[in-house]
Amino acid sequence: MKKVLLNEDGRLEVVETSPPVTPPGGVLVSMRAATICRTDLKMVQSGQRDLSLPRILGHEGVGEIIESRNPLLKIGTMVAIYPGLFCGECDPCRMGYTARCEKIRIYGFNEDGVFRSIVPFSGEQLGSLVAFPQGIDSEQVVLAEPLACCLSAVRKFQFAKKERALIIGAGAVGSMFAALLRKQGWKEIIMADKNPERLSRELPQGVEVIDTSSSSLLERLTNVGIDLLVPACPGGLDFHFWKIMNPGGCVSFFSGNYGGKKLQPIDMNAAHYKELTLAGSYGCNIGDFRSALNMLVEGKIDLSFFHFYRVPVEGIPEGMEVLSRQEVKKIIINQF
Repeated sequence: MKKVLLNEDGRLEVVETSPPVTPPGGVLVSMRAATICRTDLKMVQSGQRDLSLPRILGHEGVGEIIESRNPLLKIGTMVAIYPGLFCGECDPCRMGYTARCEKIRIYGFNEDGVFRSIVPFSGEQLGSLVAFPQGIDSEQVVLAEPLACCLSAVRKFQFAKKERALIIGAGAVGSMFAALLRKQGWKEIIMADKNPERLSRELPQGVEVIDTSSSSLLERLTNVGIDLLVPACPGGLDFHFWKIMNPGGCVSFFSGNYGGKKLQPIDMNAAHYKELTLAGSYGCNIGDFRSALNMLVEGKIDLSFFHFYRVPVEGIPEGMEVLSRQEVKKIIINQF
């Protein structure tokens, strides 16, 4: 079998290795589809806060159980892999906030991930496996994790006025946010990006686009009030965003800033008098992951606008290069 390893010197290496042994009380999952995320690319290029090396990357994937030493999980069961290894016992876990687990480990970050042919899961790791029906195309549901991240972010604003939303960053996650907000009934969805080519493809229908390559958002949105602002790229809030927000508006801190860059001060008086709701979001909770998976299984959200670039597992280094050039928004690994 093959695995893709990010070494301590930053080299991405395809390695031939022996298949793993089924852990006691656990299962072996043969990967059927996985995707390369911009976070994977960031890890290769510059590292990440939660990354430890050497590491098998990959945190978005689905597969089939091919061996089982657990009576509750049968061979042939199809599973989507929630990327968090959570304890289920701490206060955040008991409240459903598994992304805040006090002992959280993350596949592809500080636990070996899914960029390999076969992934072993011990009995303690089985909470990360969510079954879905046989006969569902693996590529149909492989985006459960990024969709769940969008869902986790948006659910923090349950009382938002669903009028005008602004998404900054027209990458894969920005496009998924647009599809989710369309599904939830937002009346107007605006997508902004400094790359006009990304604004021209792989977006849901009816999304208004703003090219910021030659003018700022503040200039383009004069007298246009925003009810929900989502930065879907690093540095997306690196401007006086409060000036474009409507009273009672919501701002998701979904993406952080560029590493080493000075942080933008926030006008707390503006947030105070406008009664803005500001909420951070990192990863997704297991409940949102199950909800996102169900949406994809049941066809309740349309992501057919994506044009996937497909590579085998040994083609992951090539896929990273394609993604870094922004030639496509999502890379799928479909052969292991």
